[in-house]
Amino acid sequence: MTSRAKKRIVLPSRPEPPTVEQILEDVSCAVASDPVIVCDVSEETFIPTHDASSEANKQYLQSCSYVQLNNKLKEAQNELKERCEALRSSGMTLGSVIEELREAAM
Repeated sequence: MTSRAKKRIVLPSRPEPPTVEQILEDVSCAVASDPVIVCDVSEETFIPTHDASSEANKQYLQSCSYVQLNNKLKEAQNELKERCEALRSSGMTLGSVIEELREAAM
């Protein structure tokens, strides 16, 4: 018998993913010792509740600081672009004033 002659197995359809409300309900009902749920839902930012010296917590804090630094760099980049445009504009104005002074001196 060849593989084409075998009857194909029809897999059941994939269940719908849980809603946000269902996820939050599951997380809030979880016990503190649950190895799957390791965050405290009562806090606004989800900081892991396990030992502060753990490697996962260190990585989480490093990730948070990276995101904050990245946002500061984006803000600084935008500010530098604005200042650069202001300097270019001032340079053009200064150039035209210098030309007017040269023409007036001649």
